[in-house]
Amino acid sequence: MQSQAAELKQQGAEDAARDPNSKVTSEDAESKIVEETKRAGGQAYQFDPNASPEEKAAQARAHLPPGFEREKKSKAVGLVSDIDDGTPDQYDLPPPSKAGAIDLPPTANGKAAVANGRLSEDDEARWVERAGWAPRFGNGEDKDVDTSSENVGDHQTWVESKLDDKFFGDWYHNTAIIIFACLSSWVVAVLGGGIAWVFLIMGCCATYYRTSIRRVRRNFRDDVNREMAKTKLETDSETLEWINSFLVKFWPIYAPVIATTVVNSVDQILSTSTPAFLDSMRMKTFTLGSKPPRLEHVKTYPKTEDDIVLMDWKFSFTPNDVADLTARQLKNKIQPKVALEIRVGKALVSKGFDVIVEDMAFSGLMRVKVKLQIPAPHIERVDICFLERPTIDYVCKPLGGDTLGFDINFVPMLQSFIMEQIHGNLAPIMYAPNVFPIEVAKMLSGNAVDQAIGVLAITIHGAHGLKNPDKFSGSPDPYTVISLNSRDPLAKTKTVKENANPRWNETKYIIITNLTDSLTLQVYDFNEYRKDKQLGTATFTLEQLEKEAEFENLQLEVMANGKARGILQTDVRFFQVLEGRKLEDGSMEPPPESNTGIAKFTVEQAKELDGSKSFIGQLNPYGVLLLNGKEIHVTKKLKRTNQPIWADGSKEVLITDRKSARMGLVIKDDRDVAADPILGSYQIKLDDMLKLMEKGQEWYNLAGTKTGRAKLTLQWKPVALKGGVGGSGGYVTPIGVMRIHFQSAKDLRNLETMGKSDPYVRVLLSGVEKGRTVTFQNNLNPEWDEVLYVPMHSTSEKLTLEVMDQENLGKDRTLGSIEMAAADYVRQTEGGEYVPTGGRQKMSDGLRMNGRGLAKGTLNYTVSFYPTMPVVDPEEEEQEKKEAEEAKASDLPNGEKDAIDKDNERKDNAGKVDTKMASQLAEAEAEQNEQNESSQPKLRLSADDLSKYKCGLIVFKLHEAEMTHSNCALEVLMDDMLFPSFISSKGRSRRVKFDEIGDAMVRELDVSQITLRLRQKSDSKGDDKPDHTLGKMTGNTLDTLKQCLYNPTVLNLKDGEGGVSKIKVSLKFIPVSMTLDPSESVDNQGIVHVDVLDGADLPAADRNGKSDPYCKFELNGKEVYKTDKQMKTLHPAWNEFFETPVPSRIAAKFKVQVYDYDFGGSPDFLGEADINLELLDPMVAKEYKLHLDGKSGTVRLRLNFKPGYVTRSRQGTTTFQGTFAKPGKIVTGVAGAPIKGVGMVGGGVAKGASFMRHGFRGKKKGDKGEGSIGSIETTDEVAETGEPAAFNTPPRVVEPATNGDSPQTPGSTPTHNRTRSFGARSVSGATAGGAETGTATFTIVSASGYPPGTHVRVHVKQLPPPAGGAGGKSKEVHKTKALKLAAAGSSVSWGEHETFKVSCTPDTPFQLSVKDHSTFSSDDLGEGMIAVDDSGSTSEKSVSAGVGSVVVRTAFLAADQGSIRGTTPRSASGVRRSFLSKREPKERSVTPS
Repeated sequence: MQSQAAELKQQGAEDAARDPNSKVTSEDAESKIVEETKRAGGQAYQFDPNASPEEKAAQARAHLPPGFEREKKSKAVGLVSDIDDGTPDQYDLPPPSKAGAIDLPPTANGKAAVANGRLSEDDEARWVERAGWAPRFGNGEDKDVDTSSENVGDHQTWVESKLDDKFFGDWYHNTAIIIFACLSSWVVAVLGGGIAWVFLIMGCCATYYRTSIRRVRRNFRDDVNREMAKTKLETDSETLEWINSFLVKFWPIYAPVIATTVVNSVDQILSTSTPAFLDSMRMKTFTLGSKPPRLEHVKTYPKTEDDIVLMDWKFSFTPNDVADLTARQLKNKIQPKVALEIRVGKALVSKGFDVIVEDMAFSGLMRVKVKLQIPAPHIERVDICFLERPTIDYVCKPLGGDTLGFDINFVPMLQSFIMEQIHGNLAPIMYAPNVFPIEVAKMLSGNAVDQAIGVLAITIHGAHGLKNPDKFSGSPDPYTVISLNSRDPLAKTKTVKENANPRWNETKYIIITNLTDSLTLQVYDFNEYRKDKQLGTATFTLEQLEKEAEFENLQLEVMANGKARGILQTDVRFFQVLEGRKLEDGSMEPPPESNTGIAKFTVEQAKELDGSKSFIGQLNPYGVLLLNGKEIHVTKKLKRTNQPIWADGSKEVLITDRKSARMGLVIKDDRDVAADPILGSYQIKLDDMLKLMEKGQEWYNLAGTKTGRAKLTLQWKPVALKGGVGGSGGYVTPIGVMRIHFQSAKDLRNLETMGKSDPYVRVLLSGVEKGRTVTFQNNLNPEWDEVLYVPMHSTSEKLTLEVMDQENLGKDRTLGSIEMAAADYVRQTEGGEYVPTGGRQKMSDGLRMNGRGLAKGTLNYTVSFYPTMPVVDPEEEEQEKKEAEEAKASDLPNGEKDAIDKDNERKDNAGKVDTKMASQLAEAEAEQNEQNESSQPKLRLSADDLSKYKCGLIVFKLHEAEMTHSNCALEVLMDDMLFPSFISSKGRSRRVKFDEIGDAMVRELDVSQITLRLRQKSDSKGDDKPDHTLGKMTGNTLDTLKQCLYNPTVLNLKDGEGGVSKIKVSLKFIPVSMTLDPSESVDNQGIVHVDVLDGADLPAADRNGKSDPYCKFELNGKEVYKTDKQMKTLHPAWNEFFETPVPSRIAAKFKVQVYDYDFGGSPDFLGEADINLELLDPMVAKEYKLHLDGKSGTVRLRLNFKPGYVTRSRQGTTTFQGTFAKPGKIVTGVAGAPIKGVGMVGGGVAKGASFMRHGFRGKKKGDKGEGSIGSIETTDEVAETGEPAAFNTPPRVVEPATNGDSPQTPGSTPTHNRTRSFGARSVSGATAGGAETGTATFTIVSASGYPPGTHVRVHVKQLPPPAGGAGGKSKEVHKTKALKLAAAGSSVSWGEHETFKVSCTPDTPFQLSVKDHSTFSSDDLGEGMIAVDDSGSTSEKSVSAGVGSVVVRTAFLAADQGSIRGTTPRSASGVRRSFLSKREPKERSVTPS
């Protein structure tokens, strides 16, 4: 009434204010409204009308009572992982230890006890209390069962017993017996036999006829019965007494299990759903009685589809029907009963009342429809429904219990009301035509429905053009929520204020259970006062991950109400759980080892919790699961129980470092007012818990309490995390390396429609690629002759050798694979020490698709294993020392140290954990494990000790980077490898914390070269396109390792624009017990310099008695060089030289062939000679006179071999082009060469310079600035140690500058230079110096990528050098012939015909202009820049010019280079002079700068 009166007064004031004749103003009406509202108990506020909206909002917030607004909880739940976020532990737990694990009770024979149906007295009492009886056989009484049975009499005749069915019964058998009777009678008559013989024949025939007719009648009766049974199935029903007999014996075993499961499940729901006015609700008893359900009959419908089984089942559950029970069964009968305890009141002032439901009865007619499928388990789905309302009866006693209980069904109208409610709820679920489906195939699939199958990494970069549907809301404050099928939120990004183009750059990790869902990214507009508004949803179907595991730079449309509301930029990556392979016998092998994966941590139940911490003796316990001291999951809070069983005690977490992860449990007592006290806690390392799980130990004594134990389980699923997900913890120290020498393959599959496959081999370890060979184009019988090293971590690992077909467009396709188990090659001594298996077993295995089917193609390879030497890791030593100090410093078992824990000291030793004893046991156990792991003493390596070892693994840890560009990855290449040994994850922003670890094999530490390059796009095909490279640094591995050994070091990479990228790395070295094969040494590869001097006494091939001889050189069957012809002479003097890379001196087949040139016909063969490159000493020129194997003649050559790593490249020919493979590029030939860098200058990579002082110099078009690569510097964390010698040595050998893509040119062969020597002089390598004058040799090889039908002509223009001053002019030095491009995708090739020389300096730039030549005019197709290669070797460059590219081969010869006879600068640089001999240090002069 008061509120109504106030409302009337407010209305009157408003009306008076609106009346123009009234004296009441609007201010008076406003004051009256506020006064009446407050008097009625409401809230009303007055604002300044001229105030801003922000000031009004602040004034409203000031009047709100404290606690009025609840803190808004996050909608998303991020994936729990062990990645350190820098926050301290939330609980002070005891040190991790295995001392609290409870051992399994041994039996008499010393083995762990097995239940086998026998229960302890306590457990049996608990079963009886909850379920009525414990699982048992029979009805619990020992009784004699009459097992005798009667046998049906055998009425077979002697003939029936001796003859099989196949000898009688058919028409031809009966005909035969008639013929037999007639013929036998005739024979008897002819022989003069009497009537007795006739009767004997009649008796035999009659017996056979009797037997035959009986079989015919029996078969006829069976056929009739079968047909009648089919008809009966459709109209009648059949009994199921066989299954009822089975249920009588099975029910006493299974019924208690069902009852206990129901009690545990319902107890959880009731405990968490208790109304506020009740203290607790719990189910005390649930039993279905000792009489099992009964199936009355079943009716089958055979005329259904082939994949459908349809049946009607009549069943009944009438435990009160005792008509079919004997007196003894009736005596032992247990009635069905459900008892629910409802406790009213609080704590001590409470009383429990039992609600009892008993004498249940249930019967009905159910239709069962089974949907079949071909794959296992062959049943896809089962649909069940009731064809009619089932009959339900019960007795419910809400008050009075068993004695004074009153059945509420006696209340008029109440029973019918309850039944209608039951039928009303069941009808839409399972009353026909509604069906209740049971997805059998999904439930029985390889993984359980609720089990994780992998980790999904979602990187949300940002959004673009977000539109707010409310045009008056202004700019949105967006954030993104990640979920599956728009269900519960799983993760959430931060909120970006007032930005329609937000940038988040956040990565979220989600554990998923199947790939049938859709990933939904919901974008919301945050609002402080109202509900957040959804701007739209972007969707990504997870089914796409089955074909490809990584999707980068996705542009997902944000949709709302069918309209686009913006674009979401994301990356999606999927890391699958590693599963063991199914063996031939059907068993599963264990999954491969991995230090990263998913752990499912579960607390199932607790027993004997200390009830003395509660005033009433009963606790309200709940569990808190911890990972590395941080809370990851809280179970539901149970009421009034000291034996809790948690149904929601599981949590799946992402583990990036299994070795250091700590799992913990804290059990608390829920208190309404006071703080929840800790009832007990426990902590254990994840590795230790997995070992205990293998032994079957699942119970642990709790620390910090008098009594109490908990059952903890852990399920581990290894996942091969790549990139930044794995983190530093993802690295496991290898036990050795597997050396795999891929020799060749034969008869590979051809997947190409036109042409042949382009095969290469890759090695997979746990599904992750660890290495690959080069590609052989258009070849089904490739000969790789390539060695790969794969680090191995355990004997249970398996390698997959997979031959792939490289594709230019789309994903590479498999040609077959081979599974290789590490246990077949890894050997251990009795002391556990790994030994080398250097026999290099030759293998030749067939390739099968996905490991199954028929083999097609053969892979030839050898395998050997070399163990690593145990090395002391300072970081691990420091961590172990820290843990030991923490264990000793911990005095109390419970970290909370509150008053309750101090007063309640343990009075007995049951479940007691002595912290000091636990720490001692842990230390002793660690020492024992260390001794078991390896009997070898661990090496302690310093920088000075590294030179003692030749082979090993270099382990690099990438800490963080500050780059000039985003979306960059760091690649590490070793020696002559074309593909990186390690690729980091992409840094999505310019400042990235990688925290990643990788490794690479080093074959010769003293001469090894390491290359680090920063790229925006991964080089998956070995093209090494420089347009994706932002910087490259190459240096001596040994000196780099000394500088960065256990020392975080900052590398400064400068790009062509002057920007500096800083990358912090640290290195470690693990020696390998291995003797390097001579074929893998750096002395076995490099450049051979050949001076073709002259010939003598050659055969005469022409009529004039002379010849026109020229030489052709072949390396491994491919032509590498051809001299000019010398006319009319038998003693030619060629005086030419060339250089060509040699990948292997031992395997090289190098020969010279001499021909006679004929103008009008084919050349005449004069002879040939083999050149043995193994006889050459490195860096020593030697003259040879080779005798030709023809009629006569000799050829004189001067050879000089320069060692250096030759990077392998793609080999072979394409379908439409000639050979395009270059033999490789020389990385370096100098041991101890300085680190050099590469910057982006012009169209390609600039030339090397001093690492510390000069940087790179070079110009790109229109750029006057300098590009340089920077220095190496130590961080503030370590002391400055100065620059190593390798870092301040001017470069002597530089890597050939590449420009553009790796060439795919027609007609290219192993590269060479051709320069005529003047007099008897020939040329050797040049020293590093200034821009001296010399001769540059150019060869225009080919051009491709231009429109079809164009006449391609290349013009070469010489531009003034950078130091040429202002007076320099450009001039055209060459132009090629015009060749017509036939079709799209083809190319034109000039071969060796377009070779010319130009006098210039090494830094002179040249411009290529490509034109479409015609008779009267020429159209420009594009231009490109090229620099001369002055590295002493020849190389091909692919120069981009317009829409296409031109392949050019260049070389530079300095004018002042001396003869090859003398010593060379390389011999003074410390390179070994003989094959695999030791180096002798020499002084090296350096031109002062």
